[in-house]
Amino acid sequence: MKKSLSEKLTVLVFLIFIGGFSVANLLAEKKTFSENENRNLAPAPALTVPSLFGGKFDDEFETWFSDHFISRDSWIELKAYLRKESGSLENNDVYYAADGRLIRTFSTWREASLQQNIDTVNAFLEDNRLHAAIMIVPTASYGQRGSLPDNAEISQPALLDRLEDAFAGQTFVRVDDRMNGTDDLYYHTDHHWNHAGARLGYEAIAAQVLHKEPQAFTYTPVSDSFYGTMYSRSGAFWVQPDTIVRMDPVQPLNVEVAYDNGQTTASLFMPERLNEKDQYTYYLDGNHAFLDIHTDALGGRKALVIKDSFAHILLPYLAAEYSELQVIDLRYYHSPVAELAAQADDIYFIYSLDNFCEDPNLIFLR
Repeated sequence: MKKSLSEKLTVLVFLIFIGGFSVANLLAEKKTFSENENRNLAPAPALTVPSLFGGKFDDEFETWFSDHFISRDSWIELKAYLRKESGSLENNDVYYAADGRLIRTFSTWREASLQQNIDTVNAFLEDNRLHAAIMIVPTASYGQRGSLPDNAEISQPALLDRLEDAFAGQTFVRVDDRMNGTDDLYYHTDHHWNHAGARLGYEAIAAQVLHKEPQAFTYTPVSDSFYGTMYSRSGAFWVQPDTIVRMDPVQPLNVEVAYDNGQTTASLFMPERLNEKDQYTYYLDGNHAFLDIHTDALGGRKALVIKDSFAHILLPYLAAEYSELQVIDLRYYHSPVAELAAQADDIYFIYSLDNFCEDPNLIFLR
């Protein structure tokens, strides 16, 4: 059967559209980094005989083409918006919650990993005859649970009860019971707690470890344009940004921070990081293997903090209590930890609950 003129025109228009779109996509300026997704984009694949016939080139080309698709961010946002409007409660394991909040799901964990981390921490402390304060911070899905669907998450208090029992010989610092009555303790577009949530953590440490009243702080907003990891992951690029706040003790504090890269600063904050996508790195310059913080705080006490990124925004509070804070991140620090711990008056483990359940790097304690 012969095709009609209209059918031929339809096919022609379609081919022109696809061909033109493909050519435009290939010729468009290519980026190496996605600000919205906060990650490096795939480089152009190298065309070699082994990669072509082995199938590697096809896979790499598909990844490169997807990463550099023209108006990629707009397509990602459109997909997320249509998913939300169709009734979906989440995208890429991020809940669309009330008030534009984007909350990472936490509904399961690997039991073997959790038990290994419990055993590793206990063995490290027992073998070296150490006592530690262990703070495992609930995730944003607990702190903002009023914004989530019913039965969407595990019972974090029950899991924290288990951890408290597992670390019965240590000081287990609970924060979850202090979070009742308010749900504005976490960023709306990021998985970290904010300055108000970290303040509750500091108050818990003051009560359970330092046995004193917490100090007073002043709070100064320094940015109102922070888009965090949940913003990048969810594709919900229409939500409002978060605010980054500087915390300073009312009693003036002089500090010196020595970083593992040789840099030294006289501040706990990095204002230049506010010009970047990940403004959470304003606090102590983000992830580093080792930090050595000296202050003129009274008392002359020294602490070792073994942590993940949840501790970054808590450290400005702790710095007001110690003349020295040594801070290590086991993702990058693989030197002996016991030597540092033996010199400390107080030892802290500060992790988010979901990360403590899964982090494979605690093995570097041993």
